[in-house]
Amino acid sequence: MLLGAWVVVVTALVLIVPGALVGRRMMLPWPVALAAGPPITFGLVSILTVLYSAVGFQWNAISALVGLVLAMFAAWAYAALLRTRWGRRVAPAPEGPGSDETGSDDPPAGITAMLRVAAGVAVGGAIIAITCIRPIATTAFAGLNNVSQVWDSLWHASSLRWIHETGIGSGLRMGELMNYDTHGFNYYPNTWHALGALLFPITGANPVELYNTYSPAVLAITVPLGVASMSYWFARHRFDVNSSATIAAAGAAISALFPSLPYVEVELTSVPNAVGVSLAPVAAILTMGVIRDRRRVGPAALAVTGVTATHPSGLIVVGVIVALWWLCEALWHPVSTRLRDLLTLVSTGALTLILVAPVIYGTLKVSDTNELPFFDFRVETVGVAQGLSQAAFNGTVPLADYYPLWGLIAFTALGLIVLAWMRCWAGLLAWLAFVLVTANAVVELSVLSYPLGSIGGYFYNSPHRLTFVVALLSASAAGLAVGSAAVWLSRWVSGKLAARSSESDAPRRFSPAVVATAALALLLVLIAGAGVVKYPQHAQLASKERGGKYIGPDDLDAYHWLADRPDAWNSVILNNLDQGTGWIYPVTGLTPLFPFYRANDFSQRQRDLYWGVSTIGADPKIDQIVRDMRVHYVIDSPPSYWPFQNGAPGPGHQGDPFLALRRNGAPGLTEVFRQGNVTIFRVNDSVLAPPP
Repeated sequence: MLLGAWVVVVTALVLIVPGALVGRRMMLPWPVALAAGPPITFGLVSILTVLYSAVGFQWNAISALVGLVLAMFAAWAYAALLRTRWGRRVAPAPEGPGSDETGSDDPPAGITAMLRVAAGVAVGGAIIAITCIRPIATTAFAGLNNVSQVWDSLWHASSLRWIHETGIGSGLRMGELMNYDTHGFNYYPNTWHALGALLFPITGANPVELYNTYSPAVLAITVPLGVASMSYWFARHRFDVNSSATIAAAGAAISALFPSLPYVEVELTSVPNAVGVSLAPVAAILTMGVIRDRRRVGPAALAVTGVTATHPSGLIVVGVIVALWWLCEALWHPVSTRLRDLLTLVSTGALTLILVAPVIYGTLKVSDTNELPFFDFRVETVGVAQGLSQAAFNGTVPLADYYPLWGLIAFTALGLIVLAWMRCWAGLLAWLAFVLVTANAVVELSVLSYPLGSIGGYFYNSPHRLTFVVALLSASAAGLAVGSAAVWLSRWVSGKLAARSSESDAPRRFSPAVVATAALALLLVLIAGAGVVKYPQHAQLASKERGGKYIGPDDLDAYHWLADRPDAWNSVILNNLDQGTGWIYPVTGLTPLFPFYRANDFSQRQRDLYWGVSTIGADPKIDQIVRDMRVHYVIDSPPSYWPFQNGAPGPGHQGDPFLALRRNGAPGLTEVFRQGNVTIFRVNDSVLAPPP
């Protein structure tokens, strides 16, 4: 647990501080810069890793620090340009009581507001981190070295190690990891992994330990921060800054009670998607601010870039929120003129498109293998009404056993009522829009199916990924409900105390600020208590896929045994990618032929060797491939991940290419290790020796 706590602290600093410093240098006030710190940090990582890869620089802690210095110079130049006569004409400082601090006509957020929000984020983050890390450290096999059984976890852990070892952090070069032989092109939004790779020398964690702690550590920051930002924006429609900060703190803390937010995503290992989406409200609200202060175009574009480069699904959330805000609010209450406000937003979007050009290029190039609108996870037994109910109140898979969560439903419903009272129609419509998109991923919604499916396609039309978006908005609404109650209660108590003081002519002992702080403290204590009560359920959910179904203790022992063989380090291990034995790379650093459960652009010799493993020593063609690829060991660890990959090959059934090896052996292989279902074979010297 000490390692987990250390990773959480380091992650918070590395994630927030660089972006906050650059944002502040780009003329954002400190409260805004700190909130925008994480998406701006990811934006910097996205730009720097692509540039470094293009010029041949390695991505590591030193080069990242150099990149931060360069970013600070660029931010200084940006601010200097805006202070010129031309800059003041294009992007003048807004007039108003808060123009020097906030860049708008709102009063500035002071230290009181910042501390309230920080307290809420800290409570929510602590609940999330403890609930996700503690059960792995204390109950899972191998502790923090435990291997998740979910498909994507292998990719994430391998990426962390690969970036650390090679210094290649560009998302445009991930094909070099995915396919050892061909290095065929593959794009993957890689900023989350690239930032995490910087933590190796600081934390001393190995790749599996870092993956198991860094994943929840980032969500422990981004989920409360994203909900706090959205709750604050909701509250500012009617409340003052300090009251809005109280509501934001309530939203940040209560986010840890929504199982759809951190715990399902940690269980199913879709963390980059969750990080990008959870930061989308921060980037969206910063983008809304550009029409009041055009100096924010630069940092807003950088924040949206960070969200997009972490996962493109985040850009969809930003786009929906900003578009609904424009249609419902900004269009009817322009700051300057409608055309000028629109052009300011368009300029922000144009700058964002330039900064995310690598993401666009990579996504388009792999689009043939990622036909997003056509993923289908629908269940035929679910009707439209049930699908809408599950989508609205977090009842989709894998939460069906926990549904309905009446307490969260009640707070969400109250928050939606408060939103309607405040006439925050954009917030209500955003919630409704993603409820419909999520419901369409559960059950077909007639003529709306294709347009909703096109939006949902960026989330693979996966109900749990889309439920995450709905839960993000629901938690913000719930925070609005309980935070508003705390604000109104503190005002009522303050009024009673003031009346009693005036009647007795006694000096006033408690100011309204003290009463409000006490009310927030009590609320946070209650939420923390709820986190303790829900800990067993949420901890079980977060650590659910940790039992060793595919990769268990026997596999780890086999990997470490193989790592002790000197000739394994200068060779390649032939493995069955369907079995997930690519875990040998993040666990030990050895090189498997197939690092992941799938690969792009298989070479012919990869196919021949994969399907001809049982003929090693009997087929000269296969033996030559073994020598050419320097294969010294073969590892077999059934079962395979998907049912169609097990058993004998047949019509419409892929089958297991290692089945014949398992049953009959191979003339050119000698069994050297067996434990449980795991078997390791060594290639005979007669095969490795070149033919006379």
